[in-house]
Amino acid sequence: MKPTTKKALVATLIVAALVTVFTLSKLRGESGKEVDIAVVAEQDVRPTILASGVLAYLQEVKLTSEVVAKVVAIHVAEGDHVQAGDLLLTLDQETYRNAIAREEASRRQAVISIERQRLALALAEKKLERGESLRERQMIGQSEFDDLRNARDLARVELQSSEEALRRADAILGEARELLAKTDIRAPITGTIVDLPIKIGETAIASTNAFAGASLMTIADTAAIQAELKVDEADIARIQVGQAVDVYATAFPDTAIKGRVARIALAPTLEAQARTYEVIALLEEPTGLVLRSGMSARADIFLGDGGRVLAVPVEAVGSEEVDEKKVERFVWVDRDGSARRVVVEVGLSDDRWEQITSGLQAGDRVITGPGRILRTLLEGERVTARRAGESGARAGREAEDGETANVERSSGEGEG
Repeated sequence: MKPTTKKALVATLIVAALVTVFTLSKLRGESGKEVDIAVVAEQDVRPTILASGVLAYLQEVKLTSEVVAKVVAIHVAEGDHVQAGDLLLTLDQETYRNAIAREEASRRQAVISIERQRLALALAEKKLERGESLRERQMIGQSEFDDLRNARDLARVELQSSEEALRRADAILGEARELLAKTDIRAPITGTIVDLPIKIGETAIASTNAFAGASLMTIADTAAIQAELKVDEADIARIQVGQAVDVYATAFPDTAIKGRVARIALAPTLEAQARTYEVIALLEEPTGLVLRSGMSARADIFLGDGGRVLAVPVEAVGSEEVDEKKVERFVWVDRDGSARRVVVEVGLSDDRWEQITSGLQAGDRVITGPGRILRTLLEGERVTARRAGESGARAGREAEDGETANVERSSGEGEG
């Protein structure tokens, strides 16, 4: 073959290769950027606030003594079920029985004093009647008559004083009997004995402090339990009574205990320089779980009602700061193969979905990724939906092509 012909053939091949490359590039450009597409539809959007706390029985009573006395009998054991009014514990009654006997004697003395004063008053009234008769007959003077009247009035006052002494004695006697009755400790509610620290022979102390003998026992209604949660002040404004709660006890970390917010504290609690508010959640009775007061727990407090709302994946929503430092939320929508930027308004969101309140309607095709393409999309740019798994296959093909090119390059170098 002539050199001129050979050169012409090489030039033709180069032109053909360039045309092929140009054509493929054009075709690839017409197909558009490959993106991930999600169809706008109703989804379950359930945003949550994470809180921690402890479990506690809904009704729990810690019994303390109102009198100081030695424990002489304990009639229950820890774990026993008791009814309201049942006798639980008996304290030494000797001191209080002696006090009753002393006050009864004082009362009898007051009764005797009243009888004596009544007799004295009756005698003074009779003397005054005779004196009045004698004064009318001018047999005694006015001074003597006044003395008789004063004696009658004084007898009345003495009688009133004795009657008040009797009432005082009755009050003291009633107090002594009440103290004696308090040596029998009875159940204030129906429930289960969950704690019994006192022992026979120990002295019960009338105190609410953490002294030995101050706490007698604890009774709780174990059928109902609640969660006492601590919520940060930044989140407390979004919590309302009635919101659903999922509580996870540390002993059962994979089991959600359903509940509802029952009460929200009005005053904060200062903990480690942070302000938190106590939120009480009333829990449903769990099936197959033995929950105890004092168990630590975490909780998801749901802000929404769990209803289905129009939503898109969270990665599809972008934001941009516009005039006056206003943040604008937007999504990219596939309209007949072209990317269109649509401003939207959003509502609740969770880890997966973001609610769309305006700007989109059900059935719209929003672009969710890849992220590098979302960051560089332009208005009107051509896009095509990427098939599921295509990106992985493409990466595999690119790796294989790279290895093949390396092998061919090494082979060519060896031949040279």
